[in-house]
Amino acid sequence: MMQWRFVAVMVGFLLNISNLMGQNIPKCSEIFFSEYVEGSRNNKALEIYNPTNKTVNLGQYRVVRWPNGSSQFSFALSHKLSGFLPSRKTIVLVIDKQDITKVGLDTPVVSILKQKATLFLGNTDSLNFSMSFNGNDALSLEKYNAQLGKYVAVDIFGKIGAKPNPCWTDKYPYLGQGNWYSMDRTLIRKSWITHGLDSVGNGILMAINPTSNFNPTSEWVSYPKDMFDSLGSHNCNCENMGLFDIKNLELQFYPNPTVAKVVFNIEASMVKNICLVSLMGEVIPLELLSSSEEQFGKLELNLENMKPGMYACWITLLSGTTFVGKIMKD
Repeated sequence: MMQWRFVAVMVGFLLNISNLMGQNIPKCSEIFFSEYVEGSRNNKALEIYNPTNKTVNLGQYRVVRWPNGSSQFSFALSHKLSGFLPSRKTIVLVIDKQDITKVGLDTPVVSILKQKATLFLGNTDSLNFSMSFNGNDALSLEKYNAQLGKYVAVDIFGKIGAKPNPCWTDKYPYLGQGNWYSMDRTLIRKSWITHGLDSVGNGILMAINPTSNFNPTSEWVSYPKDMFDSLGSHNCNCENMGLFDIKNLELQFYPNPTVAKVVFNIEASMVKNICLVSLMGEVIPLELLSSSEEQFGKLELNLENMKPGMYACWITLLSGTTFVGKIMKD
């Protein structure tokens, strides 16, 4: 009976994920956030990358800030974009603080960041605060959908409605414990990320607010505060998608059962994300740790804080291939 229940949970979980994530999300089909800068004082910037093979009209898009755990939209916290973004190019949005005579809350951005800017957002008359993020705010990139008559998110940074203290971090549940990720840092999207989309239904592509925790380490690489050198270009695998067609990999865990850690035979560079699902259907994100056998490409999962029991381990590769295996935690 237990075995059948476990199988049912795995099947239900995969169907749930399939419905949520979409089975055929086209890669490199929509613009997305490629860099996030939350630096000292007002040194704040967002980079947006166009992975498509066409020039994109940015007039269809807006950036929205969701501050301090709020899920209430405000026009004062949104800003419509303008201009055109060529294929495989970026636009750099910088907070509109340029007056060198100002101090305090209106301290201008440093000159090197100002030079990187393509478009300044956030009016100097303090009527717009879309770029005034401080580490615990979620951000969404949204596109106007004529079919629905409203804006739809195509990428989300953070989790709308969540309020980390003081910011998102690298330790589960990523809400303040561990190393800071979204405050006093520059974050660059990992090169294998080809879109910010999560669902395709009725021909509508969209990003979905995380249902569990937002783990910034899964898609972002962290760099020191006030690092601006990389703004203006982005390294993305959209130019070499053929390299990531990975098929027929056998998934094996060891030791299994385990009391603490488990290693699986799959190359680190192939993995997009990984999580566990319990027999009760609870989805549990995991910290992904490099093993002592890193030179062989193996990964190690830390299960020390998990309750004893049986879990389905769900792994998605960059190619979109999904594997499920079972782990027994003693």
